Amino acid sequence: MAMVRLRRKLHNILRVGYSISIAATFLLTIKPNIANCQWFVNTNGGVVYNVPLPLNIYQEGYPSIKMNAQFRTEPFTLPVYWAVQVGREGKNSQFASIEFIHHKLYLNNTNPTVSKFNVSHGFNMLIASYGYSWNEYSTSIGLGFVIAHPESEIREMEFGSSTDDWDMGYYLTGPVFAFSAKRNLYFANKVYGILGLKVTGAYARLPINQGHASFVNIAGHINFGIGVKL
Repeated sequence: MAMVRLRRKLHNILRVGYSISIAATFLLTIKPNIANCQWFVNTNGGVVYNVPLPLNIYQEGYPSIKMNAQFRTEPFTLPVYWAVQVGREGKNSQFASIEFIHHKLYLNNTNPTVSKFNVSHGFNMLIASYGYSWNEYSTSIGLGFVIAHPESEIREMEFGSSTDDWDMGYYLTGPVFAFSAKRNLYFANKVYGILGLKVTGAYARLPINQGHASFVNIAGHINFGIGVKL
């Protein structure tokens, strides 16, 4: 019965993810007041603060665990935190984009029962955004979904691996919302540096050994990188 419920939930998540993918493609191909568009590509690194929020763990045959999760990101530890954004901007300063963010989560406040709970190979966020720019500034809002690679050890029962390069345990885990503001600092005609702030809010339901865990991740990102207009 539990497996049937899990399959139904995964089916619903996949359906939502498919719908968002179609919407993202629609944003980048139609021209809603985005005539004479110019393509751009942005690449970013950054640092992240994760707001402490509840983590709920359900394991068959055991009492539920509820704790206040304190996650860190370790943005400069391999695999590093990074983001790539591809979009198109019109003469009216509106733009649409698709962004992939390789976010990471490591549980700080582990304990003898929950000795590891990480998403180190990616709390990956695929986000379709729509925004407005003026001069070198821009803001945008976006919606997407999370593709996560969970690694955990709960009650000495392990799930996933962060050291096995062949462990392809990626799961579509839930939706994400994003708001961002940034400034482009031009040092060539079509090449610019990027300073940005982003807030993401995501819900995730991750598999563990003999169960699942669920939580909301709200994170503040400070981004810096380089971009080019094509």
